[in-house]
Amino acid sequence: DERIDHDPAGTWLAVTSLSFDISVLELFWTLTRGFKVVIYREDRSGDSSSISKKDQRRPMEFGMFMWGNDDSAGSSKYKLMLDGAKYFDENGFSSVWTPERHFSAFGGPYPNPSVTGAAIAAITKNIAIRSGSIVSPLHHPIRIAEDWSVVDNISDGRVGLSFASGWQPNDFVIRPENHKNNKQIMLDQIETVKKLWRGEKVAFENPMGDMVEISTLPRPVQKELPVWLTTAGNPESYRAAGKMGVNVLTHLLGQSVEELAEKIRIYREARKEAGFDPETGKVTLMLHAFVGNSDAEVRELVREPMKDYLRSAMKIVIDFAWAFPAFKRPGGADTKVEDIDIKSLTSEESETILDFAFDRYFETSGLFGTVETCARMVDRCKGARVDEIACLLDFGVDTEKVMASLPLLKDVRNLSNMLADASADTTQSDQSLPAQLERHEVSHFQCTPSMASMLCFDPEAREQLARLKHMMVGGEAFPNALATDLKQLLTGRLTNMYGPTETTIWSTTHEVDDSGNIPIGRPISNTDIYILDENLQPVPVGVPGDLFIGGQGVVRGYLNRPDLSEERFIPNPFKSDGARLYWTGDLAQYREDGVIKFLGRVDHQVKIRGYRIELGEIETMLGKHASVGDCVMLLREDNPGDQRLVA
Repeated sequence: DERIDHDPAGTWLAVTSLSFDISVLELFWTLTRGFKVVIYREDRSGDSSSISKKDQRRPMEFGMFMWGNDDSAGSSKYKLMLDGAKYFDENGFSSVWTPERHFSAFGGPYPNPSVTGAAIAAITKNIAIRSGSIVSPLHHPIRIAEDWSVVDNISDGRVGLSFASGWQPNDFVIRPENHKNNKQIMLDQIETVKKLWRGEKVAFENPMGDMVEISTLPRPVQKELPVWLTTAGNPESYRAAGKMGVNVLTHLLGQSVEELAEKIRIYREARKEAGFDPETGKVTLMLHAFVGNSDAEVRELVREPMKDYLRSAMKIVIDFAWAFPAFKRPGGADTKVEDIDIKSLTSEESETILDFAFDRYFETSGLFGTVETCARMVDRCKGARVDEIACLLDFGVDTEKVMASLPLLKDVRNLSNMLADASADTTQSDQSLPAQLERHEVSHFQCTPSMASMLCFDPEAREQLARLKHMMVGGEAFPNALATDLKQLLTGRLTNMYGPTETTIWSTTHEVDDSGNIPIGRPISNTDIYILDENLQPVPVGVPGDLFIGGQGVVRGYLNRPDLSEERFIPNPFKSDGARLYWTGDLAQYREDGVIKFLGRVDHQVKIRGYRIELGEIETMLGKHASVGDCVMLLREDNPGDQRLVA
C-alpha cells in the first residue's frame, strides 16, 4: 500500500503467467484495492507460430456428431443424442450430425439419419440438422428428397445433407445393383436430389417402361438444399466437390492435418476454376472430442472407450485395415499387406495396434484434453482452412460425463473464436501488448527486465509505456542501461522490485533515479532485512554479506522438502518470539543511506527472464554425455539486457 499509488485506483495490465507467484499479487492486491485488472495472454492457445494472425481470426463453427457403438435394446442409446442436441441448440453451437450405418454395432443406432434428424428437429429451435452421412446409392433420390423435406419443414428450414457413396459391400444388400458404380451413382444422385428439392420435375421410369416426370412433396422450407460431399481423404473427391460447388465433410482417419490442408487447397482451387467463390465452400471436419480439467485425466478417461471404439472399427475394416495409417503394422512399415493375415492376429498384437491407434488419435487427431490443449488443435484446423468442427461425442464415455464436459467444450469454442468475434470491431481485433495498453488506458504495469527490454525495441510499445502512471520492474537483476532508457521514456514512476517466492513475492522496492547501479531499496512494511556474515552477525555498511529476510511474508517452508526447509528457513537469532529468517542465497550490502545493493549469488543459481536456473544441474546433465569430458556453465550478457546461457 505504501509503495504503489492506488487512490484513486487505475487499470493494471497483468502479464505474468497465472502459474507464477507474482500473479497472486497482481490479481489479489489489485482487485482488493479497486483496480480494473486486464489479464494479458500473449499466446492464447500455445504454440500458434505455425499459423498466421489472419488464420487465427478465422471463425470456427462447432457442431455435434453422433455415431455410437451399441447393439443392445433400450432407448438410452439415444439419450446423449437428444440431451446433447438440446444443449448445443441452447448454447449457440452450429449443427448436429447423425450418420447412416447398417448391420453392425459400430454406428448401429443410426440406420436412417432422416429419422433421427426428425427427432432432433422436434426438440430444437436453432441448430442445423444434417446427415453425416446419407449413403445415397442405398436409396432412391425421391425418397431422399421427400424424407428430408419433412425434416426441413419440422425444423423450419434447418436441414443439410452430406452424401456418401458407401464402402462396406454388405451394406449393399439393400440395393446390390448400385455397388459396382456407387461413386458415380452418388454424384448423379446429388444433382437429382437438388433438382427435386428446388421443385423441378425429373423423369423416372415407371413399371410399364414409360418415363414419368415427377415433382416431390412436401415442398421444403429452404429453396436450395445445403449439400456436403463426404470424403475419407481422396484428393479427387475434394476436387469433385469443388467443381460441383458443394461443401466437404471429412475426418482424420488416414490423413494428418497437414495432408488435409493440401486437399482443402485443391478443393478451393477447384471451386475457383468452376466459377464458385473459393471461400464460401464449407469444410467440416469430424473430430472425436472430450474436454476436461487436465490432459492426463482426459487421456485415462477416454483410453479404454476409445480403444473399444477403434476395436469395433477394426472389425468393420478387417479386410482393409492397412489402408488406414491409424493402424500400425506389426511387422513394421515395410511389411507388405499380403504378408499379413489380419484375422490371425493374437490378442497382444491387436492390443499393440489399438494402443498405437489411440495414442495417434489422442495426440494428433481429436479434441482431447484441457480447453487450452483443444484450442491449439482448433488453431491447427484453422491453419488448414477448416470451417467447422463436428465433435464426435459418443464413443463410449458415460453420457453423464460427456454432458458434464460440454461447458468446457463451449469454452473451447469461445476461446477459439475470441479473435474472430473481435474482428468485427477493429479496435478489439489487435491483441498485441501495445494495443491493449492503449485500449484499456493502462496506468500500472509490472514486468521483468527482459520483457521491458523487448518492449523498448517496439516503437508502438514505447509510445504506450510513456503514458503509464507507474511501471514496476522485477524478477531479475535490473540492468543500468535499461533503467536509463526507461527513465528517459517514462513520464510516470519507475520502481525496482525485489523479493523471492519464499517471502511472498516482494520484500524491498526502490524508486529508480538516474544514478549508478540500481539498488533493491528498502524493505516494505512487516518485512525485516538482515545482511549477515558466516556467523550470522550483522555486517558493517559497505561490507558484503548474505541476505536474510524475516517478517510476515516468510512462508512455512517447501512442500514435502523438510531437509531443504530446515536449511533455508532458520530461527531468527535477533528475536525470541519463534520468528524465522529465510536465507535467500543472495549477496548484498548496505549503502551509507541504508539502501540495499544486490551484488549477486553465493551459489550457481541465476535468474533469466524471471525464472531460477541452477547452473550446476545443467553442468551435471551435460557431463553425463559420453563425448563430454568436463564442462562449465556461464550466464553471459554481451549486450545489455540480452542474457544467454553458455556452456
